[in-house]
Amino acid sequence: MNAFPTVHAEPRFESDATTYRVNFWDRERPDHAWLLDAYVLVGATSVAEVMEWAHQNAAERTFEVFVELEADPVGDFTVPRRSVLVRLHGRNPNL
Repeated sequence: MNAFPTVHAEPRFESDATTYRVNFWDRERPDHAWLLDAYVLVGATSVAEVMEWAHQNAAERTFEVFVELEADPVGDFTVPRRSVLVRLHGRNPNL
């Protein structure tokens, strides 16, 4: 990692969107496939709150945390979410 000084940011836009995605990953045995248990968190007041929720619900599973960049309403569980994601924590163990 490298760090460089910069001036104040003047973003093209800013969003107060509070939709996060948490993916929990688990497998029964090392030779089994990873199982995904995914959640959408709406209305969180901070990334710290989302991280706390994820740690409390991890139950020894590994997890990823993302922020959703676009408004994608919470709806039917069987309909895939389409928003662009920005990874805040973790990694996909399948990669």
